[in-house]
Amino acid sequence: MATIVKHNTTGKNYCLLGTGFGVFQSAKPNWFLGNLMADMDEGEYALVCVCDSAGKIYWIDADDVTVVSVDGQNVGDLSLA
Repeated sequence: MATIVKHNTTGKNYCLLGTGFGVFQSAKPNWFLGNLMADMDEGEYALVCVCDSAGKIYWIDADDVTVVSVDGQNVGDLSLA
């Protein structure tokens, strides 16, 4: 069976395929001191891979989805320890 998630901003339901996590860091030389005091930019992304009923794949920010059902059971009906 599948895990169904709801995209919080659009309200559309998707089938969860997997997850991904990305981290990046980049440095740009400073205009005055060059590489000695480089301007740093860094961040991270937590994403989920989903597909719609037509099979089209999307990557959505993990904070923007809510799990609706797992294996055909409502999340509220699952007995979680």
